[in-house]
Amino acid sequence: MATRDLDVEAVTQLIARVARDAVMPKFRTLRDDEVHHKATADRVDDIVTDADRDAEAQLTDGLLSLMPSACVLGEEAAHSDPSLMTLVDGDRPVWLVDPLDGTSNFANGIDAFGIMVGLALRGDVRFAWIHLPARNEMWVAGAGTGTFLNGARLRIPPVEERTPRGALFIRYMPPELREHMLSSISGHIAAMKHTGAAAIEYTDIARGRKEFAIYYRLLPWDHGAPALVLRESGGSVEHRDGRPYTVRSAHQITFVGRDREMVERLRGWMGQ
Repeated sequence: MATRDLDVEAVTQLIARVARDAVMPKFRTLRDDEVHHKATADRVDDIVTDADRDAEAQLTDGLLSLMPSACVLGEEAAHSDPSLMTLVDGDRPVWLVDPLDGTSNFANGIDAFGIMVGLALRGDVRFAWIHLPARNEMWVAGAGTGTFLNGARLRIPPVEERTPRGALFIRYMPPELREHMLSSISGHIAAMKHTGAAAIEYTDIARGRKEFAIYYRLLPWDHGAPALVLRESGGSVEHRDGRPYTVRSAHQITFVGRDREMVERLRGWMGQ
């Protein structure tokens, strides 16, 4: 099956079903033995829940049944087998799966979490889904066909003139780069507390609630789907050197903006 022949509605229904069966029954009902630590060198406080694992397993099976020629790069599978990260460098279609973006929020009973799925081909995401089940929001985007929220076409709304508001994800930036970035944009922006979930940050920008976000760590399942959702609603996702983000991008400063002008302003304040 070619990516252009994908049954988008079938994927949407699969994601909604997984949210209903594997995720929402655990929201605000998690037991201690259903939360597990998966410490890594750069994040000792990382956790995973049984809901993450169950959702990824169900999504993996369902997505492969819809497109047997594809492969799946899921967050939890890649944690167990880092070699799976090379899948985005190949020629086969790749399903990018973040079964529960914002796991810490989910585990703490906060509704800022979502399921993200993208379908990438040769580094470019062709279709994307963000489901925020606790907020009853289903975002679907296709390359060149637009972004839809609960079935209605969405474009980023205009905002009043104001100091740009956004979130800075500085945790993974090298110290010298972090200090340069902070000193360069100080006085130009109003920093907002980030939610810890790309599913929320990107859709907040698409809704006009924020103007930007700045990232450094670029895991494919974190940014592949939401980058397409934002671009197809009028936003921009670019690196400091002006190149567009792709799922093959290495970790680097990346500007997520409500439009190209916002990205250019961030780039100008930081300098090349």
